[in-house]
Amino acid sequence: MKKRLGRGLDALFGDEISSSGKEFETGSDGKENIEKIEEIDIDLIELSENQPRKIFNEEEIEELASSIKSVGLIQPLVVQKKGDKYVLIAGERRLRACKMAGIEKVKCIVKEYENPLEIALIENIQRKDLNPYEKALAFKRLMDEFGYTQEELARRLGISRSKLANTLRILNLGQEIIDLIIEGKISEGHAKVLLSVESEEQRKKLAELVAEKNLSVRELEQIVKSRGYKKEFELESEIIREIEENLMKLFGLRVKIQKKKNRGKIEIEFSSDEELEKIISILMP
Repeated sequence: MKKRLGRGLDALFGDEISSSGKEFETGSDGKENIEKIEEIDIDLIELSENQPRKIFNEEEIEELASSIKSVGLIQPLVVQKKGDKYVLIAGERRLRACKMAGIEKVKCIVKEYENPLEIALIENIQRKDLNPYEKALAFKRLMDEFGYTQEELARRLGISRSKLANTLRILNLGQEIIDLIIEGKISEGHAKVLLSVESEEQRKKLAELVAEKNLSVRELEQIVKSRGYKKEFELESEIIREIEENLMKLFGLRVKIQKKKNRGKIEIEFSSDEELEKIISILMP
């Protein structure tokens, strides 16, 4: 099961806001904090310069604006007070749509964050489909500015370390390929295949081919393999790593696959009788 972030973000957007307009949250100090949903003049809300999302689909915002006109803003924005104004932490699409719809006051959850940038980055990664390049930039900023290791950040976001590492590698692609990613002509899956190609010139040509022919990830993989850009053992290693990660999620334990030619073994590590019983119960339900 995909790991969710802690109660902080769930509380912001879940069903824990009571009809009284108050939310009760227990902080790390064990004390109970009370938060309110407030209606705030839309002109008092400023965009954060640290917003990780750079590209917005205007057609989607227009559709959201029409919905808001019809039924109102269902999901509040999240803001932090700054003097006489407020800085937006989460919900820029909704804010843009509200402005387009001519809304003068919007529902907001006013919170105080020690690290608002961290919350904004994580909220966007978790809740909206950033393009792969934006996602890679967000991962890098979280690591650079908040000291996360790849393993820590992957655990915080509920994704595998290899998925995070592969996304970060997108930053190593040339600008022309990154532009195609930003334009939506190349997916994260395509980028992963392109990264397996050593020659930068070959990567560029393959990326242009994907954009021109609208190739699927599988079609690109077949071209790369057939033209000898990627060695067979590299493809096999990636498959084995993915299987290991899936098994680790299943058992909740460390799993190692060792393979030589057509033989090999799967090792599942356990450190207690309870963990052994868990393995047996999964294998012999």
